[in-house]
Amino acid sequence: MTLIEASWDAALAISRDSFTSLPTQSLSLSDANGRVLAIDAHSLCNLPAFETSAMDGWVVSGSGPWKIIGEVKTGQISDISLGVSQCLAIATGGVIPDGGQAVVQWEFAQERDGWIHGASELGANIRPAGAESKKGELLICTGTLLNPPKIGLLAAAGYDEVIVTRRPRIALFFLGDELMHSGVPVDGLVRDALGPQLPAMLTAFGAEVVVSDCVTDDLDLLVSKISVAIQSQDIAIDMVITTGGTADGPRDFIKSAIAAFGGEYVIDRVKVRPGYHILLAKIAAQERKNVAFLALPGNPQSAIAALISFGRPVIDALCGATPTVLSTVQMSQEMKVQEGFARLVPSVIENNMCIPTDYLSSHMLRGVAAADGFVLVSAGSPTRWLPIPQ
Repeated sequence: MTLIEASWDAALAISRDSFTSLPTQSLSLSDANGRVLAIDAHSLCNLPAFETSAMDGWVVSGSGPWKIIGEVKTGQISDISLGVSQCLAIATGGVIPDGGQAVVQWEFAQERDGWIHGASELGANIRPAGAESKKGELLICTGTLLNPPKIGLLAAAGYDEVIVTRRPRIALFFLGDELMHSGVPVDGLVRDALGPQLPAMLTAFGAEVVVSDCVTDDLDLLVSKISVAIQSQDIAIDMVITTGGTADGPRDFIKSAIAAFGGEYVIDRVKVRPGYHILLAKIAAQERKNVAFLALPGNPQSAIAALISFGRPVIDALCGATPTVLSTVQMSQEMKVQEGFARLVPSVIENNMCIPTDYLSSHMLRGVAAADGFVLVSAGSPTRWLPIPQ
């Protein structure tokens, strides 16, 4: 069923739910940052794997004073068993030897004539094996975006590789006879402002832009370029994104292009400003029948707002990522909203308050360039925050 003039929330839900995750692949931990975990990760060992010292000092047995009988070498299991009133020098992370009952810190110990004097309590400064996690314990759930600390945790738990979802491959097309792609605008032309920024934004969302092309307002040319991209055996496009041509004017060819590929609409316009003229469809490519086709408006601010609102959820779905829950925020002032519509307002956050930027018209980028994200304002709903990727 196509949602015609969907509400923003309904369009968000259908963007998330209309597409399924892509195949998985195995990656080394060093290559896994920014990827989505495809299989639950359980600890492959106890963490710590052994009883270890939490401090530099002396591992002791019984009550003091303690006779020094040697040293625990870092990264080794000592073959010395401690007897009563004996001790070994030990560094932080050193494995507690047999008979070790506590660790006395260097700064609280006094060494005299081969003996250590100080106070200790049973178990003091010893990290129990498995205190952080037990072998087999769930560490990170499927659908989680991996970042450096999570990768570090997996390394500590014994992982060399992880199973992640393949990055969505995107073909990106910028439409318009009026666009020029370098230099200062002249002769009624306008500089393409989306071409330099959308690939970086899509990369930040976790996608891979494998085609980026500019197309004049020519239906046959547009269909030809999309066809070449989606039929390629080498790149296996998962999503087509276009800018411009989404309305119903004489030079707006996107709907005709979607029809040429037997497209099935899931969204046809959303009741939000900016970003009203957005289309989302499914098209077939080779053996795959669920390739996403996202058509963004041509006005720069509208295109960015629509991509963050509905393009990102599609990419998250393709990546198998857990859906993001938008945070609620407070606005510094009341914003006018068209009846029956939601509004996306470029804003900055200062002192936990969202402050609208200037230059808010849909064709303008200056306000977006100064913003931290968009505030979603709609009657009867909490005010929510959509961050702009950095």
